[in-house]
Amino acid sequence: MTIEKKRTGSYFPNKGIRQSQLISPWGVGAMIDFPSRESLMICGLDLWRYPSKDQDAAEFMITEERLQKRLGTSHFRLPPDFREPGDGITNPQLMVPSIRFPEWHICEWCDGMEKLTLFGTQQRCSGEKFLKGKSCNATASHKRRFLVPLRFIAACEKGHITDFPWLQWAHNRDKKPVKSSCTLKMWTGSSASLAGLNISCSCGSHNNMAGSFNEDSLKAIINCGGQRPWLGDVEHMESRCGLPLKVLQKGGSNVFFPLTVSSIYLPLWAEGVSRDIIAVLEDAAIWGALTSSTVDGQLDETKCKFTANMKGLDPEQFTEFAKRKFEGFSLIDDDKATSEEEFRQDEYTALIEGRGNLDSDLSTRIMDTSAYNSPINDYVSNLTSVDQLRETKVFAGFSRVIPESEYNLDDKINLLKLSPSIDWLPASIVHGEGIFFKLDESKIDSWSSQADVIERTNKLAGNYYRSLLKQGKKVNGNIPPKLVLLHTLAHLLINQLSFDCGYGSSSLRERIYCDTTDEAFPMSGILIYTASGDSEGTMGGLVRQGLAGQFEKIFARALNNALWCSSDPICLETEGQGPGSCNLAACHGCALLPETSCESGNKLLDRVLVVGSPNEPGLGFFSNFLASTL
Repeated sequence: MTIEKKRTGSYFPNKGIRQSQLISPWGVGAMIDFPSRESLMICGLDLWRYPSKDQDAAEFMITEERLQKRLGTSHFRLPPDFREPGDGITNPQLMVPSIRFPEWHICEWCDGMEKLTLFGTQQRCSGEKFLKGKSCNATASHKRRFLVPLRFIAACEKGHITDFPWLQWAHNRDKKPVKSSCTLKMWTGSSASLAGLNISCSCGSHNNMAGSFNEDSLKAIINCGGQRPWLGDVEHMESRCGLPLKVLQKGGSNVFFPLTVSSIYLPLWAEGVSRDIIAVLEDAAIWGALTSSTVDGQLDETKCKFTANMKGLDPEQFTEFAKRKFEGFSLIDDDKATSEEEFRQDEYTALIEGRGNLDSDLSTRIMDTSAYNSPINDYVSNLTSVDQLRETKVFAGFSRVIPESEYNLDDKINLLKLSPSIDWLPASIVHGEGIFFKLDESKIDSWSSQADVIERTNKLAGNYYRSLLKQGKKVNGNIPPKLVLLHTLAHLLINQLSFDCGYGSSSLRERIYCDTTDEAFPMSGILIYTASGDSEGTMGGLVRQGLAGQFEKIFARALNNALWCSSDPICLETEGQGPGSCNLAACHGCALLPETSCESGNKLLDRVLVVGSPNEPGLGFFSNFLASTL
């Protein structure tokens, strides 16, 4: 039974959950633990509640033409936020619906286990399971304990999830058949391990949880039946999936890996236009009306001029810039499979050229690198101050058990909904500022061609590829020394900016521009920007750190501090550390960042390729600069 058929179910208001949290770390299919000891799972997009009138729903609409083309959507939407009704409150009591998951719960007094439904309110123990020993049967129903969710679940790599098969596991040892009258109780023995966690059935069968987390521990009992409880689909049908189920802890980090796709907005059509026209053309409702019907593939000039007159704007100028925006949208490649590298080339070009407009969501200034001291004037060929930017972050799916590096985007998006008519995805917008710089390509080419640099990079790449193969993933792409250099340098600078300037490291983010597949369009840039969504991100503090006399000092301190780590010599001499041994000389003491700041899950980092090591100083890209300062 799907949620489409069960619209009478309970809806839980998304109080205390920020809109951005429904993009990451949570989203459709994620479980959230609430203070009342309830565990709820966010439902699919089919049931997200928005205002029925277009004018009321306009505040939730987001347009980002490049990203819409890439993801094949008509627009994006902010998640609904719950608002208590009152004077001046628009769109009150909007909710993101949730279902109860896992379904199996336990009474903490009598240890009785019960399977609840996806819908309904929190329930008390029924007290009708085991009448022998400790029981809630003699306790008044209104005084019985509330049931709490059990902490073990099962999932497959395709994103399907289900309750741990408690009944089958309890009967697995003696192979007795499961009867409809069977009821379960969980009790703890003398051992603190899983072997001390016992499951007893009223029919006499029993088992403990020893070995339940082993690989293929459920293979002899049950395989994945393709259940998608966030869509109301809990029917077990192995023909839909059949993959082995992996036992997970409900609150484990491997239960839900959100797939987010982000973009820096490039309103290049807005160059040379007034703020009033930009404001109207950026209005999602107005732009949707203008593009809903075209004449020979072009905007309807009559409709454009009518809109301009309604807003008190110059009709000719408004129509001209509306066409510029529409033509820019149409020129975007229709191929949804565009790689991330190709997608970032437009951003890279716009940042190097200093494109944008003070009145739009992108405002940049090209800085003169000759006005800076070393290492900027020696190693940086382009430096751009990004006074304003807008990042759109879209929730496009998720994975479970292991994070996926290669995926089919359409398959991920289809996990979020039932109806094919839903042509939007949830997204959030943050406004911020940043510093963009491009390293000297000739110096990178000379450094990356060294045999010892290539050998060390291949060692790191080998660790990374082995971790993918161990997960059953394909090995695609290339890891050049330049990628490791740019990524690690971005981490070192973010940590230094946090130390020197008071920024929380989680409020700064990296965006790496590097060519790994398309050598015809070389990129070697780093954008460090604020995207915290509060005053810390838009007050000019980061831009100020990029000025001459400031940035080179921060840069130099970051490099000098990277020479030594509190975990050295272990960190420096390791053959691999971190998840999957996907880092070399990089740990929490020197180069790691909060997950919200790093694009790559804190992988492919090595500070030796940035600053060298005591035994091999020439491995570092900045080794000459560091030698001159010692």
